[in-house]
Amino acid sequence: MHLSQSILLYTSLVITAFVSGNYQNTQSTTYNKVTYDEFKKTVDRNKNLLIKNPTTDIGNYLFKLIDEDIYNYWAGTPWGFYGATRQPKTGSIACGYFVTNTLTDLGFKIDRVELAECRSGDMIKKLCVEIRSFYSLNKLNSYLAKQPVNSVFIIGLDFHTGYIVKTATDSYFFHSNYIKKEGVIREKINS
Repeated sequence: MHLSQSILLYTSLVITAFVSGNYQNTQSTTYNKVTYDEFKKTVDRNKNLLIKNPTTDIGNYLFKLIDEDIYNYWAGTPWGFYGATRQPKTGSIACGYFVTNTLTDLGFKIDRVELAECRSGDMIKKLCVEIRSFYSLNKLNSYLAKQPVNSVFIIGLDFHTGYIVKTATDSYFFHSNYIKKEGVIREKINS
């Protein structure tokens, strides 16, 4: 699903800043071929070490986790309307569960089931601050152009949710795509 096409299907977009920072590229955990369970344990250990670090360090770490690690583990996991798998590439995953499961796996203490099954706007209101609404793709792109490189946002459409990841080269919609049951993908917003 191309976000530029989906704007025709949805009446509004809701977006909020999740994390941002000047990310320094370090080696991704997935390149070491660790299991997803080991990856989650590593995240938990690192979280405890990062607590006393500056906010930018924490933001950089979260960006890396979502942009690289979560993507590399979850890419290709099939979409399913009732999909709630806790393991990447096993079973299927709905868009809401994709967002809440990955946030939980990164150490966020949230009610992942309740939030996954509610409307995306309600999920965003419970998870996010600085919520912005856009009624056109052009306005969303204008907003993103002003945001720092290496930022992550949670986006909610009328019947869909996912992440927007802004890198040095482009902005991507990272989500569990229901069109043709494509599953977890990352696609350029302007494609």
